[in-house]
Amino acid sequence: MTRLRLVLALTFAALASAVPAQTETAAGWALSSVGGIAALPGGRIAFAADGAVFGTTGCNRFNGQAVAAPGVITFNSPFSATKMACAGDLMGQEMRVFEALSGTVAVAYDPVTDQMMLIPASGAPVLGFARDD
Repeated sequence: MTRLRLVLALTFAALASAVPAQTETAAGWALSSVGGIAALPGGRIAFAADGAVFGTTGCNRFNGQAVAAPGVITFNSPFSATKMACAGDLMGQEMRVFEALSGTVAVAYDPVTDQMMLIPASGAPVLGFARDD
């Protein structure tokens, strides 16, 4: 129970800072689902202490900036990204990921499963992430 309280306290503190807390982002996050469907391999996101966001959609690498407030992250889109051509399914996943990482998203973190969900205010697909150690 004490560990759960500590994790919850760190989670809420992280959401109130400029970016999510180091404990929640140091290893990065692997994309596990897009719109409730299992993600294709290779997607990842990480946050730096200075507000930088970087990762890959499973196809192209990207970077940009974000600002966090309690329960939300606002991505300052558009991201800079490489422009490699990938298989159709990966390109489709990339389009949905970039759509979701645009503007303000609600952040839900489950400390028991160590899963993070980014829920776009725009109605874009919800992104699920698992800690990427």
